[in-house]
Amino acid sequence: RLVYRLIGPETAFARFLTRLLGHYIPGLELVVMFLVVLLVGFLSRIWFGHKLHQLFDRFFLSVPGVRKLYWAMKQLAYAVLRRNNQRNKFRRVVLFEYPKEGMYVLGFVTNEDTGRIDEMTGEECVSVYVPTAPNPLSGWVFFIPRSKIIGLDMSVDEGLSLILSGGIVFPESLKRGKDAHLEGREEKQA
Repeated sequence: RLVYRLIGPETAFARFLTRLLGHYIPGLELVVMFLVVLLVGFLSRIWFGHKLHQLFDRFFLSVPGVRKLYWAMKQLAYAVLRRNNQRNKFRRVVLFEYPKEGMYVLGFVTNEDTGRIDEMTGEECVSVYVPTAPNPLSGWVFFIPRSKIIGLDMSVDEGLSLILSGGIVFPESLKRGKDAHLEGREEKQA
């Protein structure tokens, strides 16, 4: 009875819908009210979620010692999830030998300019992030000589899918000439 009095055919809302459409459609006011409630819930969730996110951000960025770790984790999360329409921080997908000869690891080049590390190692290096599966927010950073990495013809999204699926989701780009990327390497070693 209460619902009928609030949104029934005799209410101002129902009369408005009848005038708008030219005739009365039974139950339409329920559908419209449901959509309005969903919209209000969605908008409040966005607003409250945004405010809560800002509150946590301010808190963690104000705590000494936690600030740098929080900022680094936030940047990594944004790189993996590509939030705020940012350009992907992972530049390209590469393969390199690790942990021993004949075993290969997939990683993402994150920086081509490693500055002083190049000077210390005597080789031109790149920084490569190797995420762990199933959580790409944890992983390792390697500084690898440019000559030791193999560039792969695959998108960053394909690389992430390959890693996060534990190798189950294998990109078509690697299925088609699956040994093509190794041919050049074999010639170099000969």
